[in-house]
Amino acid sequence: MKSQLKYIIFFLIIVAFNSCKKNSTGGKTKITVYPAHHGKAIYGATVYVKFNTSDLPSDPTNNYDLKVVGEDSEEHVHIEGLRYGNYYLYAVGFDPEISETVVGGAPLTIKWKERKSNINFDIAVSED
Repeated sequence: MKSQLKYIIFFLIIVAFNSCKKNSTGGKTKITVYPAHHGKAIYGATVYVKFNTSDLPSDPTNNYDLKVVGEDSEEHVHIEGLRYGNYYLYAVGFDPEISETVVGGAPLTIKWKERKSNINFDIAVSED
């Protein structure tokens, strides 16, 4: 009986560690990112996501955990499947009015109670 109890406890510990994941994909949160330059939507932007941080990575377009490319015809970028935790989102797009690349980022915290939510998130971008 003691041996069975040890296996049950071991199994429960494994399940507990695997069920408490955060700062990664595999969740049910859906983020809709709206990059804007001086209040004007940027279509077809790319969003780079860094997990487990609220700070801008040293090289956000190379030091990232997830890259999501937006549709050219859409003013937003969909990021699906995030878990609760801290993220840094960095958007890169092109503003045709000034014919320049625009960039910008912001931290995002997904709380436990928001883990199954749809979240709209604005990112202000500016000239590089």
